[in-house]
Amino acid sequence: MLVAISLLVIISSLSIFLVTSQQTSLNENHFITQLEGDLYYAQAFAIENQLPVQVRIFPSLHHYYIRADVNTGNIVERYYDNDISFSNNTMLSFNINSNGNFSKFGTLEFRIGKQDYKLTIQIGKGRFYATKL
Repeated sequence: MLVAISLLVIISSLSIFLVTSQQTSLNENHFITQLEGDLYYAQAFAIENQLPVQVRIFPSLHHYYIRADVNTGNIVERYYDNDISFSNNTMLSFNINSNGNFSKFGTLEFRIGKQDYKLTIQIGKGRFYATKL
């Protein structure tokens, strides 16, 4: 009886660690998918409306927005979890031109929990991708 209870306690404690790990993984995937989706949407908006679009990230406020001009206001406005942090020495603001291309190219470095990531924006054609470091 005591052995059975001990095994139950051990299995229960292991499942808690597995669920926590899986939750962290879901948060990572959700943020990256959301950010990429927002950038694709901004590109489509810029092309469709023939307007340049601004992307601004505020690491201290855990917030980013995408806006076309004063009249349209924010196209996308997101707040993200406190365990996500952007490196201050990366490009925290850039534009998407009316043809869908980015005004700057480079990397946007960020961390989710203990894992580092980078969003690479390539020169020309409006291509970008996120990778785990």
